[in-house]
Amino acid sequence: MQPIAPPSSGTGFRIGPYEFRHGLALAPMAGNTNLAYRRLCRRFGAELTTTEMVSSKALAHGDGKSLKYLEKGKEEFPVAAQVFGMEPEVLAKAVPKIEEQGFHIVDLNIGCPVPKITGCGGGSALLKNPQLAGDCVRAMCQSTSLPITVKIRAGWDDDNKNAPTFAQEMEEAGASAITVHGRTREQKYKGRSDLNLISQVVKSVSVPVLGNGDVLDLESAKRMFESTGCAGIAIGRGALGRPWIFRDIKAWLNGDPAPSPLSTDERAQLLLELGKGILQLFGENRGMKIMRRLAPDFFKGTQGAPGLRGRCNSLETWSDLEDLAGSFAPSPLRAAHS
Repeated sequence: MQPIAPPSSGTGFRIGPYEFRHGLALAPMAGNTNLAYRRLCRRFGAELTTTEMVSSKALAHGDGKSLKYLEKGKEEFPVAAQVFGMEPEVLAKAVPKIEEQGFHIVDLNIGCPVPKITGCGGGSALLKNPQLAGDCVRAMCQSTSLPITVKIRAGWDDDNKNAPTFAQEMEEAGASAITVHGRTREQKYKGRSDLNLISQVVKSVSVPVLGNGDVLDLESAKRMFESTGCAGIAIGRGALGRPWIFRDIKAWLNGDPAPSPLSTDERAQLLLELGKGILQLFGENRGMKIMRRLAPDFFKGTQGAPGLRGRCNSLETWSDLEDLAGSFAPSPLRAAHS
């Protein structure tokens, strides 16, 4: 198979002192981008990984539970922590707490469409108030020496696609990079990510722009790079159950032949490795609840996937996960937990 030509514009960017040669980032996802999953993606080529979003209020008020979201691995370099909130003074108190935990970059969530977050004025609700969003970024920048980045959406709805001008406000406020999800808040995850809108953002600012939304495989990554001119891509749902997506894109960017697809046995081993890491982080009870959500994605496109996905809902113990992986790939798998 002939390698696909990499984008003519080139890729890669810097955030503060950190260089990302291939421009490959794992996008933050609530409930998914815990330390165990970030480690898998990092191994397959993700250059920047980001935590699940954490409440700025919880951090500012010293809520110990919030620190669970800020666990990071020694091998994660550089790694970002994402916060949400809409009060500049609270964000200014939260950011130093993140710096104390050894993170290298802090990202402000201006993209979450969930009513629980937007109803309090956070997440994508900030798209409706560029002045307040700018004040938040300025307060964060003034409270730390770490680079501050933002993740935004195309706009609140189709009548208010203000991402290009909003991005300019964020750059002026001090943001070092901007990730743009090409859907509006109203769309949530329906419809398609607007690549033309992302391209407009790229042209409107001088800081690096990462394209986000609908990057599910090599072909969609190629479209994102070539259609938008973005410096990098932030892969979210496309990396769930397929952390090797970073490996495949990296090979293309390097002009190398496409790597061989992972065997079912290799996928099963990765599933068990992820399960082991999640159990170490959260314990068996909560860990298996998380695995019920994450495991089905590892079976996509494989023989017997529907039946295996159904079994994920009944995961209760490590032994259940071993049995599930054994059904997926019949070869011996027990060593993964030793």
